[in-house]
Amino acid sequence: MTASTASVRTVTLQNTQLSYQLIRASRRSVSIRVEADTVVVRAPRWLTVHDVETALHERAAWIARTMAWWRRHARPLVSPAWQTEAEVLYRGVMLPLSVQLERKRGHKGGCKSEVQCDLLGIQITAPSAEPVSIERSVRQWWWREAENVLMSRTAMMAARAGRTPAGIRLSRARGQWGSCNARGEILLNWRLILLPPELADDVIAHEVAHLCELNHSARFWETLEAFHPGTRQRRRALAEWAGLLRE
Repeated sequence: MTASTASVRTVTLQNTQLSYQLIRASRRSVSIRVEADTVVVRAPRWLTVHDVETALHERAAWIARTMAWWRRHARPLVSPAWQTEAEVLYRGVMLPLSVQLERKRGHKGGCKSEVQCDLLGIQITAPSAEPVSIERSVRQWWWREAENVLMSRTAMMAARAGRTPAGIRLSRARGQWGSCNARGEILLNWRLILLPPELADDVIAHEVAHLCELNHSARFWETLEAFHPGTRQRRRALAEWAGLLRE
């Protein structure tokens, strides 16, 4: 199979200049995907740019509405910046951040940041006060929290459903909160640790239900509702946090 090729182009839609990523691949039709300020177009290799942009013009109204939706649902990971007294998102709440510099130690390997979290905020002991250092420390902490919290919640819900996943891993995907494959492996987006706990649980329960039914049939929803009620009714609330998927 020939590898796909990508390029960035611009087009004017509804009097607004839009940049889009054009990916040429072995396919039969044009696919347009919108995520926040990013438009990705996948098209057959033989299709002309004129035809690709004709398709964009035909869907201009939908593209504008979808981009506006993403902007409305954008949520900051941190405000105003990676510095002390900023606020950092964790489990659906913006918590104040305090930064303390770690004293240098007399051994090789450098300093390792430490993070503590309670109802009053997030306290970080970092090697440097530089924003890039603070951001790296917080992101590493988020990942560790995701590993500890999400995986234990998944194992617990799987036991409640009478199933055992073949594996549970974290993902950095920008398009979905989670997935479950035919081998029984569950993949969870690390950003679930940023969501309110009940919404993160909804995603986990959804993927656990796929261990029983690898589809979205009526039987799947019955299975999900049986061991984790109300998930389907909270789908709109989960959509309010979709902007985090692009962070």
